[in-house]
Amino acid sequence: MLVLVVVLFFGAAEFCSSRNTSFSCIEMEIEALLKFKLCFHDPSHMLSSWKGNDCCEWKGVGCDKNNGYVISLQLRGSAFTNQQPQLCLIDDVEEVGSSLLKLRYLEHLDLSNNNFSGNLIPPSFGLMKQLMYLNLSYAQFRGKIPGELGNLTRLHVLDLSQNYHGGLKVDDDIQWISHLCSLQRLDMSGVHLSHASSNLFQTA
Repeated sequence: MLVLVVVLFFGAAEFCSSRNTSFSCIEMEIEALLKFKLCFHDPSHMLSSWKGNDCCEWKGVGCDKNNGYVISLQLRGSAFTNQQPQLCLIDDVEEVGSSLLKLRYLEHLDLSNNNFSGNLIPPSFGLMKQLMYLNLSYAQFRGKIPGELGNLTRLHVLDLSQNYHGGLKVDDDIQWISHLCSLQRLDMSGVHLSHASSNLFQTA
């Protein structure tokens, strides 16, 4: 009986130890983040720590402690300062979307207060279906908000406010908002809604 108890004790200890193991981020996600990095000019060196083999140690990157998957990108630029925006897009904005799509477990994405040079929000953002938080405020996007964002049914927070001097707009089709069934906070201040005004109350 004593032997059995000892075996069970060490077996349980080994099981608990394996559950608490932390993993480094995987190579595919490192490559995706480095591809994302190449899309930007980085005058404030916000991404200067993005090197080496463990992206979970990089500034702004958060990983699941149990499996190493990237679940958070906190890349908010500096606001209300005289500094340049921290990230300035120098590549096709769709390259940003395609690289982020490879982060299959991403839940939190904050790209606010950066400079996306008046580009459209990539429709591919609507394919990141694990997202629960998306902040694109003060990021100098403009044009029509893609209806594909309605696919983000796990979103709790969506902030599209104050982009490019009111350059974001919603056309007659605003029904995509009604698909965001988990939404708790929506900020579209500064977004042109005049073309969608007749459908706003139906959506609500």
